[in-house]
Amino acid sequence: MFLTLGSLLVLMKELTNPYRPIAGLQYLSGNISGSNARCIAMLQAFQDAIRDYRVPPEKTFVRDLTAKISSYVSFLIECRPLCISMGNAIKFLKTRIAKLPLTLSESESKASLHSDIERFINEKIILADKVIVKHAVTKIRDGDVLLTYGLSSAVEMILLHAHKLGKQFRVIIVDSRPQLRGKILLRRLVEKGLSCTYTQINALSYIMHEVTRVFLGASSVLSNGTVYSGVGTACVAMIAHSFRVPVLVCCEAYKFSERVQLDSICSNELGDPEVISKVLGREDVNYLDGWANTENLQLLNLIYDATPSDYISMIVTDYGMVPPTSVPVIVREYRREQLWI
Repeated sequence: MFLTLGSLLVLMKELTNPYRPIAGLQYLSGNISGSNARCIAMLQAFQDAIRDYRVPPEKTFVRDLTAKISSYVSFLIECRPLCISMGNAIKFLKTRIAKLPLTLSESESKASLHSDIERFINEKIILADKVIVKHAVTKIRDGDVLLTYGLSSAVEMILLHAHKLGKQFRVIIVDSRPQLRGKILLRRLVEKGLSCTYTQINALSYIMHEVTRVFLGASSVLSNGTVYSGVGTACVAMIAHSFRVPVLVCCEAYKFSERVQLDSICSNELGDPEVISKVLGREDVNYLDGWANTENLQLLNLIYDATPSDYISMIVTDYGMVPPTSVPVIVREYRREQLWI
């Protein structure tokens, strides 16, 4: 992804600040990936920014800080488009800034915002994951063959906790190019002593007859029950549904969205097309070399896909285990709490 002149100017300004980690560049390089990790890194960067912030003369704290946060968000978007969970966290922070009492001093306002961000990270992400693990492990029985796709931090914690409880089960990790993030999960699980099988997504229908349950992560759950997750998730869920295998999606409630999306084309993030033109470790596979010079040829590297609610058996959240039809209820409860609206 190329940066605009405006983004480069913001980047140069960021580089002059030795106290603030450049989260945007870490997104761009892929060093930080995954919805939770990206959201936490962004919020911690905001904490540093607020700590270093000074109110300019003839400016008010609330208005000027809100404008500063918006400029930081614009820079992050130039590096990589925001995931839905990050958008919800930004709405939460801006709401908290807008609600700061005018009687507070600058230092008191900063301390209040720092506490609010810390509370959001602890309650809506860290504690939420622990609650999800507590609910999900009840669905794992001795002798189960559990299938997961790619890398999900929530699913990883569930599998490790179930293993720690002494449950006997086997894990099948399904992966796909170009990211091959399932290899990271495979390495972590094997190091902890779990019995694992690793395969590519093209072998999914062959191996699905062994599976008793499917655990999937999600980048977001939309209000019509559609699960928005890494590309390939929909394929896994549909094949599991055709084999009558239950599909459980693990997703923190702060990732829920009021948006409605029926397909993966009208709104998506596009990755680098160059990475899908090559096969890692196969120099002989060069059929797409020079593809950019080929007329009427474009490579489409989608990052996410949309899984219809019909293929989801249950969504495991920090609010409990709910069917996809109950997603609007959770979104409504969050509106009442005014966490991000």
